[in-house]
Amino acid sequence: MPPRLDGRVLVVDDTEAKRYLIAQTLRRAGMEVVEAVSGEAALAEALSGPDVVVLDVRLPDMSGFEVCRRLKEDPATSAIPVLYISALLQDEELEARLFDDGADGYIPQPIESRHLVAQTWALVRMRRAEQARQREREEAQAEQARLQRELEKTQSRARRLTESGLVGILYWDLDGSILEANDLFLEMMGYTREELERGLLDWRKLTPPEWAEQDEKSVAALRTQGFSGLYEKQYLRKDGARVDVMLGSAAFDGEPHRGVTMVVDLSERREAERQLKHLMAELGQGEARLRLALDSAELGAWSYDLVTGQHHWDTRAKELFGLPPEAPVDMSVWQAAAHPEDREWVSAGVRRALAGEGGGSFSAEYRTVGRRDGVLRWIASRGRVLFGVDGQPTHLSGTYLDITERKLNEQRAAELQATTAAFAHALTPAQVGAALVEHGLKSLDAYAGVLSLVEGEHLRIFNYFGYPARIPEAYSVVPLSLRSPSTLAALEGRTIAVQATDGLEREWPEFARTVQGSRSRTWLSTPLKLGDRVVGVLGLSFSSLRRFSAQEKAHLESLCGLCTQALERARLYEEERRAKDEARQRSELEQQYLGVVSHDLRNPLASISLGARTLQRLERPAPETVLRTAGRIATSADTMGRMVSDLLDFTRGRLGGGLPLERTHNDLVLLCQEVIEEFSVTHPERRILLEGDARCEGWWDGERMRQVLSNLLSNALRHSRPGSPVSVRARELEGEVELAVSNEGEPIPTELLPVLFEPFRRGLSTFRPAGSLGLGLFIVHQVVAGHGGRVEVGTGEEGTTFAVRVPRGAVPGVLSAAGAPDA
Repeated sequence: MPPRLDGRVLVVDDTEAKRYLIAQTLRRAGMEVVEAVSGEAALAEALSGPDVVVLDVRLPDMSGFEVCRRLKEDPATSAIPVLYISALLQDEELEARLFDDGADGYIPQPIESRHLVAQTWALVRMRRAEQARQREREEAQAEQARLQRELEKTQSRARRLTESGLVGILYWDLDGSILEANDLFLEMMGYTREELERGLLDWRKLTPPEWAEQDEKSVAALRTQGFSGLYEKQYLRKDGARVDVMLGSAAFDGEPHRGVTMVVDLSERREAERQLKHLMAELGQGEARLRLALDSAELGAWSYDLVTGQHHWDTRAKELFGLPPEAPVDMSVWQAAAHPEDREWVSAGVRRALAGEGGGSFSAEYRTVGRRDGVLRWIASRGRVLFGVDGQPTHLSGTYLDITERKLNEQRAAELQATTAAFAHALTPAQVGAALVEHGLKSLDAYAGVLSLVEGEHLRIFNYFGYPARIPEAYSVVPLSLRSPSTLAALEGRTIAVQATDGLEREWPEFARTVQGSRSRTWLSTPLKLGDRVVGVLGLSFSSLRRFSAQEKAHLESLCGLCTQALERARLYEEERRAKDEARQRSELEQQYLGVVSHDLRNPLASISLGARTLQRLERPAPETVLRTAGRIATSADTMGRMVSDLLDFTRGRLGGGLPLERTHNDLVLLCQEVIEEFSVTHPERRILLEGDARCEGWWDGERMRQVLSNLLSNALRHSRPGSPVSVRARELEGEVELAVSNEGEPIPTELLPVLFEPFRRGLSTFRPAGSLGLGLFIVHQVVAGHGGRVEVGTGEEGTTFAVRVPRGAVPGVLSAAGAPDA
């Protein structure tokens, strides 16, 4: 049974066969499928909440584009991903409609099952992940709203108590400053609010000397436990009078040097004590609830005092930036951690908030790289600016939230869809390689990348992006023996990550020398595997120190897996296209060759016919006329015989698996003498020299070897310089003999050498003489190969030599090798 992919898909298509194919493909992949045959039926079925709609763009009652538009406009179905399918529109038109209609992808026809399942499943997972995130957001928002209501209730009670005129309240700093106070405290001390704002109030100066020791104990308690117990003391009024008070203090969570103090006039001591205890309990609960809300939402809190320049981050905020709890923080810490591409626009948003835009609030989602752990994170920062009475900003505070997983999921889903589409459109290995490098760079924010393929004991660069051209040229081929991230990934078949730390030269000495002076600070190499075999490596370079999570490595490995499949598909496509091109070219050449054969056979045939008719017209021909005419007929018949014999040999060589050989014991020197005597009769004006060892004996087909020498001699005489001799040499070698034919003349053109022994091309060249089909060298090669030998050609200004080497004995498996002894 196929694995359950736990997805519900609505397939909309009015063509029953195509709808059945799509539905069955998805069902075999383990998905639940419902079907619709029209646009109205699809809109009705979509209200049941499928995960994905696979939609044909051509329907009987309305177009698929109209169905998609109505789905996206309806809040109940707007979040359902839509996947177009069309055989009528081009990819560019479909891609344009994706933006116009809000669709989430398309699949061109003919449909590939793996492509259909991969895209559908990617959209199902994206849909399920979004639903899960929405539920989590709703639950978190509900919990935060509840906690906020509780906090507001507590703050409301504290505010009512503060404004009730029963308790004096002051906000202080341990340096003695009174930052804020209510009217009751000012009235109790005899000061005005104007004097408070001018900074004339200092709680240390308000305390008589005999109470200084008690104050020091209170400060010590605040430092160690965050609050001090209730105690009685006296304050000095502005007019010098003393006021007996009872007070209690608590430091702010996260700002232990600041806090709040409740002051009660002892004239109403008992009532005040009760109210004070109640208030302190409420404040303690409020702080705890606020911290609980921050912790449950995994928020980090931060603040910045614009007057003193002091920063404060809680433990969670430091953790999100890869800092230990005790690490000091300031603006340089944030600037160093913020991603270089995001730093300026985030800073610009803060500056706008400081200028009062948006009521002083700001929000941003940006990337950070931990200073200590090197991990890339996505941070959502929210904050607000506090302004003084003069309208100038005094404080900046807010929260940090780690949104890395959400961002990476969105990025991976988009990249997977884009990469799948890119691989689907890539028809050649070069296009596949370019798509992998481009999408691999985008998926992990690398600045450069290279795809290398394994060739034997080396890695050869196949495609690259982002590097200066001199670097790939210098390292286009790297031996696997060189220890580098890419070679190690190729040898061990696993992802390798390396950072430019102090230990780089010690652990990777050869690699460190190759990257010296580079802007790269981190390298990541992932193998491309076909089964268990590594066929290539994708290497990425990063300009900052980075560490990679298991999810990031798994994503890149999946990307490389898709690339490997696409490369194999592109390779098969190229082989098929090349085979078709070769077949087409061969067919064209054969057609041309048949025309040449027909033309060349017509000439001797016409000569024979003409001679026969001439003899028929003569009543009493003279003997010399008969002999002359009969000679022409015989010569033309011999020419046709040779041409037909060559055609038969060609057919046997190409279609019959080789030329038939009848091996007997022969002496190569005697064969050469016989052939040279025949050529001396037909070419009395030419000199043919023979040089040979005493005995060059072996088991060969004598007639075929004569045919080899005859064809080579014909070529040598035809292309030699007039009046120059042609040399034939036969000699013994170890286990074989050599037959060489040399002539003086123009060298063979360089472009002709690769196809010298092929039919058609040679036969159609300007070198082909009249009365010849140009199959001579092809037949030479076939005869020599049938004897288990080889033909070598040497040509230059001094002349041309064809050297044939054949073994003395029989070669097992050669056709018709009757009578030959064992080799």
